[in-house]
Amino acid sequence: MSSKGLQPITFRPLGEEIDKKDLLAVIRRFQNLHQIQLRRIQASLSVRQRTFLDLLPLLFHTNHPLLPGFVTTETPAGIPDFKPGRAALQAAAQLSKSFDYKKHAFYDQPIHAIFLMGSVGSIAYSAKKSDLDIWLCHEPGLEAEPLSELRQKAAAIEAWAATLGLEAHIFFINPDEFRSGQGEPISTESCGSIQHHLLLEEFYRTSVHIAGRVPGWWLVPPDQEDLYTAYLEHLRHRRFINFQDIVDLGGLEQISPEEFLGGTLWHLYKAISSPHKSLLKLLLMESYASEFPRPDWLCTRLKASVHAGVLDIHALDSYILMYRKVEDYLQAHGETERLTLARQCFYLKINEVMSQPSAASAEKLERRDILRAMLSEWGWGPQQVHELDSRRRWRIRQALEEQQRISHELMSSYQAIDRFAQEHPIAKGPGSQELVLLGRRLRAALERKPGKVEILSNDGYEKLESEDLSVHEVRLADGELGWAVYSGTVKSTDRDKPDPLKAAHSLLEIMAWLVVNHFQPRSGSVTLETAGSCMSVRDFKSHMDTLSAFLCKFQQAREDLSAFDSPSKVLSSAVFINIGHDPDPDHKDGLQLTSNRFDALSFGATRSNLIHTVDCISLTSWQEIRVSRYRNLDGFFTCLCEALSPFPQPPQAPPFECASFGSVRSRSIALRVQEVYLQLHAVFKASSRARYVIRGGTSLFLFEERSGQLNFRPLADESQLLGELATPRLEYGPVVFDHAALEGSPLPQMFAQSSEGVIQIYALPLAQSTEIYVLDEKGSLFHRTHPRSGPLHLLGVYALYIAAVRHHFPTPVRGIQYFRLDANGRGDFVLSQLDYKPTAAARKLNLRIIGRQRDDGRTSYTLQCDHREFSSEDDGLGELAGHLADLRKEGEAHPLYISEIDVPPSALGEKTAERLQTWHFLNFKREIEERIGA
Repeated sequence: MSSKGLQPITFRPLGEEIDKKDLLAVIRRFQNLHQIQLRRIQASLSVRQRTFLDLLPLLFHTNHPLLPGFVTTETPAGIPDFKPGRAALQAAAQLSKSFDYKKHAFYDQPIHAIFLMGSVGSIAYSAKKSDLDIWLCHEPGLEAEPLSELRQKAAAIEAWAATLGLEAHIFFINPDEFRSGQGEPISTESCGSIQHHLLLEEFYRTSVHIAGRVPGWWLVPPDQEDLYTAYLEHLRHRRFINFQDIVDLGGLEQISPEEFLGGTLWHLYKAISSPHKSLLKLLLMESYASEFPRPDWLCTRLKASVHAGVLDIHALDSYILMYRKVEDYLQAHGETERLTLARQCFYLKINEVMSQPSAASAEKLERRDILRAMLSEWGWGPQQVHELDSRRRWRIRQALEEQQRISHELMSSYQAIDRFAQEHPIAKGPGSQELVLLGRRLRAALERKPGKVEILSNDGYEKLESEDLSVHEVRLADGELGWAVYSGTVKSTDRDKPDPLKAAHSLLEIMAWLVVNHFQPRSGSVTLETAGSCMSVRDFKSHMDTLSAFLCKFQQAREDLSAFDSPSKVLSSAVFINIGHDPDPDHKDGLQLTSNRFDALSFGATRSNLIHTVDCISLTSWQEIRVSRYRNLDGFFTCLCEALSPFPQPPQAPPFECASFGSVRSRSIALRVQEVYLQLHAVFKASSRARYVIRGGTSLFLFEERSGQLNFRPLADESQLLGELATPRLEYGPVVFDHAALEGSPLPQMFAQSSEGVIQIYALPLAQSTEIYVLDEKGSLFHRTHPRSGPLHLLGVYALYIAAVRHHFPTPVRGIQYFRLDANGRGDFVLSQLDYKPTAAARKLNLRIIGRQRDDGRTSYTLQCDHREFSSEDDGLGELAGHLADLRKEGEAHPLYISEIDVPPSALGEKTAERLQTWHFLNFKREIEERIGA
């Protein structure tokens, strides 16, 4: 657009008279500039896509049931001073032949204005690769229900745009809220409230007016920018303007250091996934921050040109304006390497292959002319342009080299942010939490940690060339065996062997790195060299295919920044068992089997553990991909605990896929791992106080929750397990046994019957004795072997004792149940519940035990039996034992029943009576009876 004949317009300072004609002239100049930009936008679209922009204002001006976006006839509609043009009416008629536009007198026009915003009006816009951001400014007083309908309409219009091949995003702007700095919550599409002024500056610099009111900012002279609010009020007060004719989104009078920090962090965050697309904006933020507190805004430069009558559309192109400011900033600081990278990003963003001729539209030829002039200005020759164009089809090493450059640049920007924060202390404000979220996201992306898979950005190239890969098992710098991947066919004996593309201790980390960055060969081959591993090429490809399927299934395409409001957690995992290891190398033919034990955790007659290594890949809520390596059973169980922590367990188990290759037992191993994981989740979802027992090798392992985390500990044998289960509990918790945990033991069946608040007494008769098991109201186990005693008699003894205990020490018991256990000869037990009513023997001895705590903390006892009293102070326990022995010499059975017990809690091992449970009294009974020989 030529500026010939346009005179500069200079407004008088605040308080002086202003010519209304000048105000109208400025508005027309902006509108004319935007009309030219709109025609350039339309020229870049297909015929079908142009319909969208033709119809956009009409769709929000009226509610017609046959037009896209219709919700109801009452949906807010109406744009001030809008009259649809011929193109809009024709487009509407093509969609609905019965459409007939009738002009109505709108008393309420809730849609104040519609703007396009962003790169759409610049040389950088491409309908194939760019979004179409739309600002819809609406009446601040809209109530919730009408506003909800308007949002539904906008969503339907976005969906219609998608059918045309356009990715449109409609943002709702309440001018009053926007002026006060209130923004939408931060997300991948919204920068929230942390960069209000920076967003406003971008809007004034890049917006294209579509319909409705015009921005009041147009009318504030460039030299009065710092007095925006006062100047606009002056125009209103002197009636030079009517506030019903403008949209007041606020000015750029003052900006806080918090906003510059937030703005730079935001663009650094965007640059993580799209560095070439976001780098120029990131550098622009850096240049603005260097001018703080009075930055030279690009939008003010643009407005000054319009007021001066200099309307060169190329010079005022928002993307070129941004590049020029970045260029000036980097040249002033002598940063030639960063400037070269900025120019490459500019070139790639324009998306023109200048090394090849193009027979394209006039609009595209114009873009190429502009770019050709800039290339000449930069001194780029044909060879340099060709090399940059060829990078659209990179090889892996080129992509890695570019990633190093990008990572260095992002770190430079991060250091600039840090310097700015130190020079300008940041106060806590509304956006402080959003800054925290962005900081966490950046650390999650940029921080390098062992086992963390580096995810490369790929916006600098369109596709990678498929190439051969060589994977070698090598000795790493720390002396450990690890893995390295090379480009091409490489042998370990090659004298001029290139540096590896990547090296790691875990082969799974190498595989994950190849898969997540799309480096795995599509048509090329893989060469494998191993040292101690039995990995084959076939197994390697099986692992890669499984890993690729897992990532494709669970890796999140879009991230949610709200996830960074809480600590990182694992969302899904996949474990690969025995990568490159034979689980049982000494018995590949299976001839060692002398039992029916097929459990991978305790296999065969020797109870061998078949899980030697566990490689786990985890996807986290912070967009990280982590690889961990574990060895043997302890490592496997640690992996399970980490996957199922922290507590409480979710209703559905987090995805946990299992794979194993290279052995005839691989499938059974993977299924067993999956089974244990699901069982653990089910057990601890049902109760966080549960305990889970499983066998591994020749040992047992007990899982339980501690401090919100799942933990395990080994138990050498069943005897140690009994000791563990025979301990007091603060609260009831079930004990669940894995189906292969114990053989020939009644414990799994007993604990499966256990119930909170119920005492269960089990009698197991054997040839010369009877085993008594008691599960008390809190699930604690008591066990005792009674020689030469029958089960029914013993059930009565224990029942009467427990009744006596409950009489003096009320405990929260809902009932008592009696069971008989009988061995069936096959290692299992038949469990029978008894309808038992305990009775005492006809000739019996009652024993009353009374205890008191002495001053020295010890307990003295008084025992009353057979009308006699015995004191522990005078060896009363020994005297009672002798008395009972004398009675037995007479040849009569005198069963002893403890009919009353009254002792302090300390005598039972507790400080307070509230912590006592039946288990304490049963142990006390055994101790007393063993001391008196009963």
